[in-house]
Amino acid sequence: MYTEWYATEFFSQYEPFQSWVNGETVQSINVYDAWVLLLNLSTTHDAHITATFFYADEPPQDFAFTLKAGRQGRLHLQDDVDNLGTGNLPPGCNPRKRFGVRMVSDQPIVVQATAGDRIGAERITNSMATYLFHPGPLGEAEKQWVYVDCLYLVSEKFPLEEREWLTILNPNKTPASCTLTFIPGGDVEVGGKAATPFKEDVPVVQHRVSVPAERILPLLISDLAGVIANQPYAARVTSDVPVTVQGIRHIFERGKYTFSRCWAVLDALPIAPM
Repeated sequence: MYTEWYATEFFSQYEPFQSWVNGETVQSINVYDAWVLLLNLSTTHDAHITATFFYADEPPQDFAFTLKAGRQGRLHLQDDVDNLGTGNLPPGCNPRKRFGVRMVSDQPIVVQATAGDRIGAERITNSMATYLFHPGPLGEAEKQWVYVDCLYLVSEKFPLEEREWLTILNPNKTPASCTLTFIPGGDVEVGGKAATPFKEDVPVVQHRVSVPAERILPLLISDLAGVIANQPYAARVTSDVPVTVQGIRHIFERGKYTFSRCWAVLDALPIAPM
């Protein structure tokens, strides 16, 4: 039974970004919708819940509410109503920015995220992801995180273009000193029954970053020196304080940035140091 839950990042890309074809500044018309779904597992006690919204560039914001005993509840984290007519954006949540969320309750709850995007004024979902928040409280296990599918794609040889962010949420009152390790991979040769490097002589890459207290830090991995395009990696994040980690992959047709094709959540797992 858990009374504390974390989502590292609710993704959005409202800000202009750089074309990987000609370097110009471009902007997409995608609209990003997000929901938090909660279930109060107690059938006898109302749950008193505090949602905390964490940002990259401003202090966290709290919103307190009550969820009736044995009931499900939903928050629509968007300044427009959804297709069911729900328009209940909590004070302190800015859906035009990327943000992380912590939910703390006095009763056991389960918390799930659903996030999607649509193109312009359309009311039809373009892509969607749904995933459970990570249960807290955070401890020693959350000082190391791994996800195995880490990759960004860009080439004149094919139309697919994939940008990838690695985001760290530091909910602590002190900064987090983190080491990012990118471990190059390869394909398993089915006939030979062994893995071979995707490319020869690709080194392991490490970067050290500091995540300010009570902030998120989204990192575009193509901006990190030594992490090369079209090369599969596994990503490991170690921290001196407990954090949460998540990857996001944003997918375009090369050179066509008016709208994105889809995006995906890359789930990370806390792994205790060996």
